[in-house]
Amino acid sequence: MVAYPFEGRLAHQTLGMLLTRRLERAHARPLGFVATDYSLAVWALDDMAALFKAKNPSLAALFDEDMLGDDLEAWLNDSWMLKRTFRTCAVIAGLIEKRYPGQEKSGRQVTVSADLIYDVLRSHEPDHILLQATRTDASAGLLDVSRLGEMLSRVRGRIVHKHLDQISPLAVPVMLEIGKESVNGGANDTLLMEAADLVEEAMGRS
Repeated sequence: MVAYPFEGRLAHQTLGMLLTRRLERAHARPLGFVATDYSLAVWALDDMAALFKAKNPSLAALFDEDMLGDDLEAWLNDSWMLKRTFRTCAVIAGLIEKRYPGQEKSGRQVTVSADLIYDVLRSHEPDHILLQATRTDASAGLLDVSRLGEMLSRVRGRIVHKHLDQISPLAVPVMLEIGKESVNGGANDTLLMEAADLVEEAMGRS
């Protein structure tokens, strides 16, 4: 599936992450996605065009604005982005001292300290002001959530789906990028099982 939101690479990367989560739930077995400044491509083991035709899921449901609610929160909590952003917030807030006289910390030590504090705050004080600042910074600086939200609202009820028999000229640049961002999910398990079957077959085993 190649989509053309024309909203910039940052918004498209966030959209790609959220779309693959939804496609995983729809059992489309997504393998990965790639984002450019004007387009987004998602590839999967299953025929997504057939799924859209059967409305399982429908394109309207796939691109619904509610992905910026629980889907976004769940993805953020599972991603490395929040921890990386929290590290910056913690250093700025003075919670972690990088250059204490005579005891300068390495980048690895700062990361370990920040990750430990992050995990403790998430478990015991999820509304802590530093966690709030982290989510705000990640949404604005790393994800371009506001721009993505405006786009999803604008395209509601106006998505045009073209089932093509061959790659369109406009899709060639993004298709050449395929393979750069993989997705961990059920598709990988299926590929591993198929690979194991091929090995067994090649070795003459039933």
